[in-house]
Amino acid sequence: MMKRGEQLDVKFYTNKDNYPCAWIGSKKIQGFCLILNQEGLSWLRTYLETGEAEDFGFNPNSVTAYGEGEDNDFQLSIFKQLILAGKALQFVPTFREYGAKITASAFFRKGKIFFRLERTEELYDYLLEKELIA
Repeated sequence: MMKRGEQLDVKFYTNKDNYPCAWIGSKKIQGFCLILNQEGLSWLRTYLETGEAEDFGFNPNSVTAYGEGEDNDFQLSIFKQLILAGKALQFVPTFREYGAKITASAFFRKGKIFFRLERTEELYDYLLEKELIA
């Protein structure tokens, strides 16, 4: 997909075995799970931002699961990293949301990252503090 320069749709999550994962798809390829380590995350982000598809140093066999008691919300972690990096996110207005979710998207040169997060008091206050939602 990357070698062809496709636009990627990416969602992050933690799988049932406690591994950080990305669900990656495009218009031509149905989504699939990719277990990530820090190098894999950097490789994916580089592609999304620049279109460069080199995967030097990414060994998907060297991934470790989150430990017992460790904060394992990978999606929330990536979400906050993008906010701290100053990435503009587009939010679905809270009055249009159903259930207890916050939905946002980040747009890049070579794809999009979609977030669907549990709407907790802590997260809502964090987004208000950062003036990302009203």
